[in-house]
Amino acid sequence: MSKGYERNTKIYYYYSTFAELLILGPILVLYLTAKGLSFTEIMALQSISAVGTVLFEVPTGAVADRIGRKQSIFIGALLWAASLSMYIAGKVYFVFILAELTFSLGAAFKSGADSALIYDSLKTESKEKEYQMVEGKARSYALYAQAIGSVIAGFVYEVNIYLPMIISIGFMIITALITLGFKEPPMFEEGTEKEETYFKQIIESGKYVLSHEKLKAIVLFSMVFFIFYRAGYWYYQPYMEAVKIPVKYFGIIFFIFNITAAFFSKRSSYIMDKTKPKTLTFMALLMIASFLLMGIFKVWIGVFAILLQQVARGINRPVITKYMNKHISSDKRATILSFQSLACNIAVAVTFPFMGILKDHSNIYTTNLILAASMTILTLFAVKYMDSRLGIDCKSTKAL
Repeated sequence: MSKGYERNTKIYYYYSTFAELLILGPILVLYLTAKGLSFTEIMALQSISAVGTVLFEVPTGAVADRIGRKQSIFIGALLWAASLSMYIAGKVYFVFILAELTFSLGAAFKSGADSALIYDSLKTESKEKEYQMVEGKARSYALYAQAIGSVIAGFVYEVNIYLPMIISIGFMIITALITLGFKEPPMFEEGTEKEETYFKQIIESGKYVLSHEKLKAIVLFSMVFFIFYRAGYWYYQPYMEAVKIPVKYFGIIFFIFNITAAFFSKRSSYIMDKTKPKTLTFMALLMIASFLLMGIFKVWIGVFAILLQQVARGINRPVITKYMNKHISSDKRATILSFQSLACNIAVAVTFPFMGILKDHSNIYTTNLILAASMTILTLFAVKYMDSRLGIDCKSTKAL
């Protein structure tokens, strides 16, 4: 690779290590409740975040095309640092809303721009076939960094509740400084009038999905799964708190969660081979069993049930994207996948306030039992839809 662009690959590994190193996972719910937020308010923030993610995609994509990917991810990292600063300073709910929208804006600036930068860097020397290897290696660095960060979070939170936020701000500043070392590669596919084409693509993608029975079934299932997959994360900390696990151990537990998800993600092809033609149902059953066990066990050992969710977390993306990609032509691939992501985010935006109300008006054990029952009903509906509309049975499901 030519001088400068070879350096981009090396810098990308450092960038990936720090870019998502927010050591907040094990303590975020505890922090927000300590700041006076109810669980309903916390989940409402996630709804706002989901809406913001959709709305900000268009203008930030245009910025990346016009001023460059390097500048876009630099801005994204600084916006994340600013968002965390607002979370520290926030005393009224409006500030937390502003912080969440700022975070979503930062995520939109970074989304796609970083992977596009490294892909086009490789493409300058006709080495784009190495992209999957480079991205896979970079992703592994990110996951292991997050696992280590999880361990740190629980201990420093007990020293001072603001320390995880402060440390995360430091990591975002480091990320921004790392991006300055990138050399902007040429844009091989310039975006023209992206503001107009984005919504047109989404509309056309929606029409395509609605006319394609198998894709429609997969998108429906992914929406159901995504609601409970995302909601489950926000219930980890209340459950661990209820079963009297000291906060200092939260980080170690989240470290185990991340390692488990990474382990099974790497072996997703093997799991698909062993569970087909019912891999989607298998994923749902892992989540349902986890919620059920967390509703039954009211002692610390119940936390091991969350490992079932980590297995589902690890294989979710590889499984869903494989099924989606099998039925999408190359010229529509990016937009159809974007539509699927948009549909999932809308589902979260609509349902999460109710998830918060549920938790605020019942204990965590009852909440998990209700989640198990609700996901069972919705999964049965999704499976029945696939069976009746697509004729999917034990043999024909292989067509998925």
